[in-house]
Amino acid sequence: MLAANELERFAEVCTAIGNEVADNDGFVSVRNLLARFHTSLLIRPLLVEGMLASVKHKTGNNFDVSQWTVLLDSETYPINELHVKEESQDQPLPSRLRNTIAHELVHSLAFRPSEFGIRLRKYQNSEKSQRALVQAIEWETERLSPLLLWPEKTLAKLLSGKKQSLSVEDLRWVCRSMGISRYVLVNRLRLLRPTDANGFRYRDGLKDLAIGIGMWIDGGNAVLRNWPIFVNFDRNIVPAFLHKLLHQDRTPAKIVFAGVNFAMCGGSQNTIEFLTDAGSSAVPNAEKMNVQCSIEHMNKKTGSEFLYVIRKQAVT
Repeated sequence: MLAANELERFAEVCTAIGNEVADNDGFVSVRNLLARFHTSLLIRPLLVEGMLASVKHKTGNNFDVSQWTVLLDSETYPINELHVKEESQDQPLPSRLRNTIAHELVHSLAFRPSEFGIRLRKYQNSEKSQRALVQAIEWETERLSPLLLWPEKTLAKLLSGKKQSLSVEDLRWVCRSMGISRYVLVNRLRLLRPTDANGFRYRDGLKDLAIGIGMWIDGGNAVLRNWPIFVNFDRNIVPAFLHKLLHQDRTPAKIVFAGVNFAMCGGSQNTIEFLTDAGSSAVPNAEKMNVQCSIEHMNKKTGSEFLYVIRKQAVT
């Protein structure tokens, strides 16, 4: 297992790289990421969606030189070099493809930490211990790819001047402009720590709200997924239904929301406001809280997913 400060250093490196390769609009292109990691991209038929490889090339002196390469399955991702070269904020590559590449690039850190200025504790030199170290790094860095795709400086720009918590429209704009999925968006926010020097968790834009993912089921009703969820309420006083939701996946929306005209319950309204119990996980019903829940406006196709946002409201 990595020490806490070692894992923190990996996160710092990913954050710095995201900031470094972002363009003037804050967008991180795949070509810039690959170049920063000194990694090539090969698209060919594979048995998996994507993988990391070390490809050996012959030099003029007959020495083998290894180059890191991300391999993508051409059937899953029917793209070519021109698509990668011309990618921009206006024409991003598919969000799943972008995260697959970022994910594999983060994994490459397991094999070359010193190349990025990461110093690890001295581990045993045996082949077994080195293999265990690589596996530990891969395991611990599994979810750091959002740090590459949604740069810290772009998040800072979004939150600058915000006097109210982010809306579902704000978040949809982030997904489109950053070329990221809903899962990457929520997990990026989950990576924010209360001790971070930038203090993002204490900015008005991220205070007193929860962001999660719902899924449409038959009949226009919805269920709530229990992962990933970003929760950030003052004093850790959280709407009681969120405590329950964290321990039960695919919770029917009708159990949580009483409004019969709310879209998640088969109605037409995308926003609902109501009074609910709130508190800590130990005492979930300590007080009452007025909250608003909003969802993305989208086609209610069975199995499709959407963002929802819970925001604390002033009691009127």
